[in-house]
Amino acid sequence: MAKKTTHEKVASAFKTLLARAEQVRVNNTEVTSATANCLGKWSISMKLKGGKELALDDKALDAITYDKGDFVVHTEDGKKENRIAFYSMKKEVPRHI
Repeated sequence: MAKKTTHEKVASAFKTLLARAEQVRVNNTEVTSATANCLGKWSISMKLKGGKELALDDKALDAITYDKGDFVVHTEDGKKENRIAFYSMKKEVPRHI
């Protein structure tokens, strides 16, 4: 079995925490609902408090990084980053990255 790369560990941790977290925040704004679809390719849609929506496709998930307790996803134009944090009773931080 091939050893996982850091990027594969980040993507795996993101998907695991998405399923396990009690609360998700994007740029410190609470996510009110989210749907994930993994048929064929991954796609995740998150509705934020205030009416905004963040959609992540397979390409965005492939480029996800981990920095200081947050998962970072850049917008398509690469000019802005979205910092995603997962919470249960406290902030969830993956231990194996």
